[in-house]
Amino acid sequence: MTNTDGKTYRPSKMIHIRPTHLLSIPDDFEEEIKFFMPPAQGAGSLTTIESVMLLKLLRCVEPAFIFEFGTYKGYTTRLLLENLPESSVEGKRIYTLDLPEIDNVAFQGGDKHLALEALNFKRKYLGSNRKNLVKQIFQDSMTLDATQYAKKFQYIFVDANHEVSYVKKDTENSLEMLADSPSCIIWHDYGNREFPELTQYLDDLASDLTLYHIEGTMLVFHMKGVEVPVRKP
Repeated sequence: MTNTDGKTYRPSKMIHIRPTHLLSIPDDFEEEIKFFMPPAQGAGSLTTIESVMLLKLLRCVEPAFIFEFGTYKGYTTRLLLENLPESSVEGKRIYTLDLPEIDNVAFQGGDKHLALEALNFKRKYLGSNRKNLVKQIFQDSMTLDATQYAKKFQYIFVDANHEVSYVKKDTENSLEMLADSPSCIIWHDYGNREFPELTQYLDDLASDLTLYHIEGTMLVFHMKGVEVPVRKP
């Protein structure tokens, strides 16, 4: 397909599903979830429906270990922590990574402002009585050695630097770190007008990897070992 700019694009194989498709996947959990009022500031935060979708995916794969690219203020870390299923594994179960500083880091959109905000912010997960399950990593994800975490994590959330080279690197690392099924990788900000290159990257990736976009959200996910209902043709 040739666009008006003269460039040739492949039609995206992204699969678009409704939230109800994901919610219809059976799980063994009670209906109740632990939830928190979102901050008044919208930028950098999840919407209510996005938070619910993250928790449903959590229930689908029942992770022993989680990796989060982009702690920011720790709201999502806290959400996942409070709803983390019990497990027989010991020690840290949520690994969350954020920048230690922002010098010499390429940003896109409003990411630099958000990164500055987070530097001196007391992360929300620190207020949880389960905070001992969290391992905070301060490191530029471009320098992360994924081999040390090969196939360790059943649940990976990518929502850090949205500059496309970072998204690509975080995705490559996620695929190496992703455990055998059931497991999933989730990306945020698909379709966000601030990050068109991120959206294009995921659309292109959908040609090589089965990806689902949840309509009404900016979430895209890849899931192994769990059948995802889709629209009937």
